[in-house]
Amino acid sequence: MTANANGRLVAVLFGCACSLGCGVHEYPHPQALVDTSDDFGPSRTIPATSSSSSAGVGAPSTTLPAMQGTAGVPATAPVVPVMTTQPSMQASAGTPAVPAAGSGAPAAAGGMAMAAAGVGGAPSARSGVTIDLGSETVAKEDVIAFIHVGHSNMAGRAFGPADARPYFFDQTDPHAWMYHAGKPPELAKEPYTAGDDLSGTWGGPGTALLKQAVQMAPDKYFLSLGFGQTSAYCTQYLPGALYYDMLIAAPKAIKDRVTFGAIVIMLGITERHGTSADISGYSDCINKLVTAIRKDVGQPDLPLLITDYEQEASGQLAVSGSFAQQIIPEIRKVPSVVSNSVLVPTDGLSMQDDHHFDFNGHKTWTKRVLDIMKQKGWFPWAK
Repeated sequence: MTANANGRLVAVLFGCACSLGCGVHEYPHPQALVDTSDDFGPSRTIPATSSSSSAGVGAPSTTLPAMQGTAGVPATAPVVPVMTTQPSMQASAGTPAVPAAGSGAPAAAGGMAMAAAGVGGAPSARSGVTIDLGSETVAKEDVIAFIHVGHSNMAGRAFGPADARPYFFDQTDPHAWMYHAGKPPELAKEPYTAGDDLSGTWGGPGTALLKQAVQMAPDKYFLSLGFGQTSAYCTQYLPGALYYDMLIAAPKAIKDRVTFGAIVIMLGITERHGTSADISGYSDCINKLVTAIRKDVGQPDLPLLITDYEQEASGQLAVSGSFAQQIIPEIRKVPSVVSNSVLVPTDGLSMQDDHHFDFNGHKTWTKRVLDIMKQKGWFPWAK
């Protein structure tokens, strides 16, 4: 057998092993390093000031240090690992609904105590840290980043209606940006915010999320840190599994130069691609995933907005179907399992097919994300 044939055989065997246990066991990955030292501009600062008009921006002390063992790579570091092997988190590592010692403040009436997370609260001093967005040098407190991950709906499968396409693909906003580790931030547009297919055929929710956030807070800049993968389900996103290192690469690289707004997740309907344990353990898996992300970006109370089951799905995936009846109760458990989390409704959304949103569906759903954040006090930048 030739060397090439041997290589193909190894690849096939590795792929088979993954398909048999994806999300259940750890999978060693090659250590691919991406140089992010030139991604954000010089590591300069502007004079730190105390501003009585800067409500909703963080003080120097509001960027929480990463917890032990997960210190993020600073903006001046030469490289950041994109794919590393991390041990799967134990069930006890999840953030409980009632926080234990050191887990951060729970949601409070009308919102959560977010001063410690660097957003909301009383006016405070600005850090002086900046980031370059194109030709603009912007204060860290004025750049709000969304970590958004999920299945094909997050990656984007919308291709219509045609009159909505320019909003997603052509019309950029000078305050809406996206970042992928290894290159500087770029103006946000589809299919690049979280796309797993860059052919330009399909679009997802990332651009709509940012552009509608700009409408609510026009003096701020909003940044997409997105990763979507077709058919992916929750356990495949856990540390040590297939996708965690890729989804966390950008947030870890940029974490000292931005203010995090929220984690936005689209999963649930794809648990059908896993095992029965993936379905019955969905809410616990989301807890582990969110805990890992919060820990790696040093924000233990970062809000989670996660999609409800696709209420307008049809055919075998309709809400009356056997799979939907299994997973929906698990999806509905998430707010009671994950602190500072809420389900984002999907009823009445326009669909591209039996389970993917079209452009208008994405725009409606992301507006619901932002409206819920505002209602809960998680969007203090709104005018």
